[in-house]
Formats: sequence, structure tokens, C-alpha cells
Amino acid sequence: MNSAVMVADILNWLDGWAPFSVAEEWDNVGLLVGCPDMPVTKILLSLDITPEVVMHAAKLGAELIISHHPVIFNPLKKLECDTPLYLLAWHDIAAIAAHTNLDKAVGGVNDTLASKLLLKDVCVAEDGMCRIGALESEMQPQTFAKHCASMLNVPDGGINWADGKRPVKTVAVCGGSGGDFLQNLQTQVDAFVTGELNYHYWPENALNTIVAAGHFYTEAPAVEELKNKLQSAFKTIKAYLAHMNCPYHTNI
Repeated sequence: MNSAVMVADILNWLDGWAPFSVAEEWDNVGLLVGCPDMPVTKILLSLDITPEVVMHAAKLGAELIISHHPVIFNPLKKLECDTPLYLLAWHDIAAIAAHTNLDKAVGGVNDTLASKLLLKDVCVAEDGMCRIGALESEMQPQTFAKHCASMLNVPDGGINWADGKRPVKTVAVCGGSGGDFLQNLQTQVDAFVTGELNYHYWPENALNTIVAAGHFYTEAPAVEELKNKLQSAFKTIKAYLAHMNCPYHTNI
């Protein structure tokens, strides 16, 4: 008879693949709600933990939710009854966050993003976060921007981009908000792909093509990859993918 899987087992497996110790200093990862000795038979995977995600988990009978974005990030001043944290406690559901540690992990957010864009010979950038790879064949900047939209299922109007005015062959990627890494990579690649950029990160005269494909669209594929890895590692549990929808519209 197989012994029960505990939250601690899931936590240890995650730590072995995407060590929590490598998360950025400002981040909040690991077990954020619940106890390590809680038994787990079902897990729900999501980019964010919203009230709808918690209720989805409760309906499934899931004892654990694993999210990319931490459900606790800023200091709490009150705990209202319709918030994810309150609902997690009410339904006795644990929550684990794998955020910047999953960004950096082999096979994590940025490797998944590189794979979705069909990049070859992918390697880790010097910053330890971004990935650098090459397209099979070079593309003109606008064609590359359209390629990103197509591969990431971004709706019409959801891509922001700057024309580097030269063909794109080598590409650096960083899911989510990757503006802090742009400057050091500009001279190393033909294009940089991230989720979103602060206005002031957009250079007036881009040295390379820049594509902001949306925070949601650059990170969501990794959640499905995490689900598949988890299901493969723990045969006796059931892993489910939450109904993830981009929280903003890109067209009218």
C-alpha cells in the first residue's frame, strides 16, 4: 500500500527542482498557507490564486493549490471573507508559491517560453534568469512579433513591440516583467521578449527588436508544464489545471 503524499513531499520535490533559496530577495515563495503534514490527493495549478481558483479547488476536493504568483506578497492589514486567503483557510486548502525560483529553474518559466517560441540551442544568460536561443531561420522584426503572438496565443492587439531594424536570429526571453534585464542583453541578441515593460524601459532608438507579449501570456504556459511534471512525479495524486484567463482585455 502506498503511503500518503503530504504537502511536505510536494514542497521537497519542488525545492529539488526549483530551489526556493534561489528566489529573488524581494520574493515570497514556498508554503504560504497550511501545514507541511497535510495529506494531499488532489492539486490545482494556477498562475494566480483568486477566489474563483479557491472555489474551483474546493469543488474538486483539492487539498493544495500551487501558484506562480504568491497569494501573500504585501503585508496584510485585514482579512476579509471574500479574499483568497480567507477562503483557503475556510476550506482547509494549503497554498504553495513557486515564483522567481520557477523563473530560473531548468524547464521552468523561461525555458518554457523559449520552447514555445521554437528557439534552439537555449542557454542561461549571465543574469541567471533570462534564456538566450536562436530561431531556426531569421525573421524580419514585424514577422518575429507576429510569430510571438501566434506561438503564445496572444489576441489581436495584445503585442507591443519596437523595431530593431535588422533581421532577428538570436533571442533573449524573460517571462513576466523583464525590463530590468533588457539593458545588459541588448548588445548580445537581435531581439528581447518579455511580458511587459515599464514605459521608461522602451528605448527611443531600439538596438534590437523588443516584444512585450503580455505578462499572462509569457508565464501561463509554464503552469501547464509544472502540472505535467508534478503528475509524472507523483502517480498517486491527481493534478488539475485551473481555468486561467488573462485579467485584462487587449481589444474592444
